[in-house]
Amino acid sequence: PKDAILEMNNERFAVPEVLFCPSMVGMNQTGIDGAVKDSIEMLTPDLHSLLYSTVVCVGGHANIPNYTERVHSAVRRNAPGDFEVYVPKALQSADESVWRGGVRLAASGKLDQIWVTKQEYEEKGGLLCRQKMKEVEDCLSSKGRKSNTNNNSASGKKA
Repeated sequence: PKDAILEMNNERFAVPEVLFCPSMVGMNQTGIDGAVKDSIEMLTPDLHSLLYSTVVCVGGHANIPNYTERVHSAVRRNAPGDFEVYVPKALQSADESVWRGGVRLAASGKLDQIWVTKQEYEEKGGLLCRQKMKEVEDCLSSKGRKSNTNNNSASGKKA
């Protein structure tokens, strides 16, 4: 009917909460924070600090209000106390960010420059990975600023 009203009580809060506590609906599995921890712990301990400091939320769930903050809080509780935990807010649509990031990386021509061989990793560790990714990030960021400046100039806008 035209005047139908759907009353919602705690459902709008409880549904996203299931992502962190699946047992609320009888599911015997870990939540998002546990999945992050389990995934990181499957890898070599040398990478744990790096991975806790680069948790990225993508996909439709990342559009839930305060989701990123909640992920940060939950992951922080599970992470070792001396590790930095960083869960940044997406700068672009969470639904498309992984695709766009992969496209930008592939188009940058920098992919071959960030490969790290097993020997390089064993000699220099995770710091080498961070350095190489930072170089690519800086390159991609400057290209993004240049293309925005060019686009704005073409339309007569000042950057």
